Formats: sequence, C-alpha cells, structure tokens
Amino acid sequence: MKKAAIGILLLLPFLTGCWDRLPLKTLHLIDMAGIDVDEKSGDVVLHYIITQLNNSGQGGGNQKSEITELKGHSLIEAVGKGNFTDEGPFVAIHTSVYFLSKRFVSNDPVHELAFLLHAPYTAINTPVVVLEDGNMSKLLKSKLGTKKDFTKNLYDFVLSLKQNGIAPEVTMMQFILSREDPFGDIALPVLKSSKSGMELGGALLFHQGTNTGKVLDKDQVRMLMLMLGKKVGRQPFTGNLSGKGEDNKINYGFSVKKNDSKITIQPESGGLPKVKMGVELQINIYELGKSVRTYNSDYVNRMEKELSKHLEGMALEMIETSQKANCDVLGIGKQLKAYHPNIWKSLNWRKDYPRLSIEPQIDVQILNPEIE
Repeated sequence: MKKAAIGILLLLPFLTGCWDRLPLKTLHLIDMAGIDVDEKSGDVVLHYIITQLNNSGQGGGNQKSEITELKGHSLIEAVGKGNFTDEGPFVAIHTSVYFLSKRFVSNDPVHELAFLLHAPYTAINTPVVVLEDGNMSKLLKSKLGTKKDFTKNLYDFVLSLKQNGIAPEVTMMQFILSREDPFGDIALPVLKSSKSGMELGGALLFHQGTNTGKVLDKDQVRMLMLMLGKKVGRQPFTGNLSGKGEDNKINYGFSVKKNDSKITIQPESGGLPKVKMGVELQINIYELGKSVRTYNSDYVNRMEKELSKHLEGMALEMIETSQKANCDVLGIGKQLKAYHPNIWKSLNWRKDYPRLSIEPQIDVQILNPEIE
C-alpha cells in the first residue's frame, strides 16, 4: 500500500489537468465581451477584450489589453470564427462583464444569446450592461488606448453598482431565462462614456427579454433600488426641496442607514385592486437646508414630511415609466399571484398592469438630529 501511494504521488505532476496541459501563454482569457451590430451589413460584431502580461515576474508584471473583433451573420457564427484566427483560442470562462449595444438589444437579443446556456467554458453568471454609445468598436479602442487601467476600473465600477445598491445586477443567465418567465421583467443598467471613463446613464426596461424602449433615468433607478428594499451602501443622496419664503430652496444630503419595503394589495369591489408600495427609510442627515447643525424638533418633523413627499414624487415618476413600458420591474405580479391568488385569477395581468393604481408611501425617519 505504501509503495502504491508513493507511485501515485510521483505520477501527479504528469497527469492531464482541466486545460489538457495547454501552456498558459496560448490561452486567451476573455476579460470582457462586447456585442454590437454592424450598421451597414447587419452582421453581429463580437468584441473580445483580452488582458495579458507582457513581462511576468515574481509578484506581478506589465499588463496589456487588446481587442479582437469577430463578425458573423449571427452571434454563434462570430464566436466560431475565433477558431480560425492566430489570436485564439478564446476561453470565455473568465469574462467579467458583457456589453450589449443598443442596436443589438433592439432586435430579439435573447434569441442570439440563448446558446450561451449550453456553451462550454462560458461565464454565464456574469453581469450584463447596455452600452449607450453608438459605435462600440470606436469607443472601446479609444478607452483602451487612453486609459491604462480601463478594463480593471470598468470591472470595479460595474461591481460597485451592485455592492452599493446603485443599480440592479442582471446576469447573462437571468437575462436569457427571463424570456420564458411570465414575471421576467428586468432593468439592465445603461453605461455611457465620460471624460474620466464610464458612468451610469440609467436603466433600460425589458419585458420577458424584449426591449420596451423605455429608460429609467439615474434618479428613477435610485428610487427603484430603494423601493425594492435593496441595501444602498454608503452612497450619498443629495438634492433640493422647493420651499417657501426664506426656505425657497432647501438643499439636502443624507445616507441611508436602513430601508425596508413592503407591497400591500387592497381589493376593490368591481374594479382593479389598489397597490401600495410602502418604504421605511432610516437616514443620517448631513445637510438639511440650514448651515446650523442644531435644529428644533418642529423643523425636523417638517423636514421628515417634506423629504417623504419629495421622494414619493420621484417614486411615482419611476412607477409611471415602468407602467408605460408594461414592465413590472417591482415584482407586483409575483406578489399578487403568491399571496392573493383569487385576485390574480380575476386579472388579465399584461392588460391590467398598466392601469393599476400604484401608490408609493415613503416614511422618512432622521436618526441623527441635534434638536434644540
């Protein structure tokens, strides 16, 4: 037994691994994948961003990111063409972000992407974002040429959108499977170019994998996350309230300590049910109209009511946009079916959802007032 064990140990270095012992230098691990449509030919254009070490050494090396473009009549054809280039073979299991252009998502994107569920060596739990800029190839080449850490910074930024509750995260698997899900309404983050790199431009609404053409702006995306009860990290919420007299313009700034949300369904005889979206916000204020840090209790109570009313107005705008898109991004239908089956059976959901009365009710509580 002892001799057999020693023999196995001696053989371990020679056993074939999961990469079939391919030298690492011949593997091209895809950091990011961008998918666009050629404006003239209508072909799908696949952009692979690959980062490699030029000079490796103990503790690190010099990184270099390059783009490979592949074209085909379909996405799967473009992927297959990667086998015939000296820049391959490509391994997509390392992919950190999928970029989809607005042109690509305008025409049944899930049909093109569905094969990824079964494709080997593919990252399927990777987040998907929409790129607002028109020419993906031009943008990516420009950013990689001028921003040394563009790939890393972009990955960190997309990750922070989820971690800080700034925007919803939708993975490639969730996006593809939403096509067959009757409650598969989602909001894909939209990124746009800025001087410093990339920034959030809003979120594009999809109904069961189909682009509705409606976009939530940045403030509406923020309200969506609050109404979903998502943790919003340390991000600051700033703005101003319109007041009267000396308080004509009241600047505010706060961070959220805790937020809870609850959907309440109120049946109505002979009509559609009423929906109330209740949100309880516990906040820490660092600006509230006055430079003095000590407020009297009446002022604090008034500001809590004013902030609640202000945020309810922003929430209502978000709800109206989602109803116009027939996109139940708040998950009201799922709540109805699970907890109010009799009401659910009486509805023609896709016809009735845009006509529902959905009322946001936001209760703000200031945790850190220094009251006189």
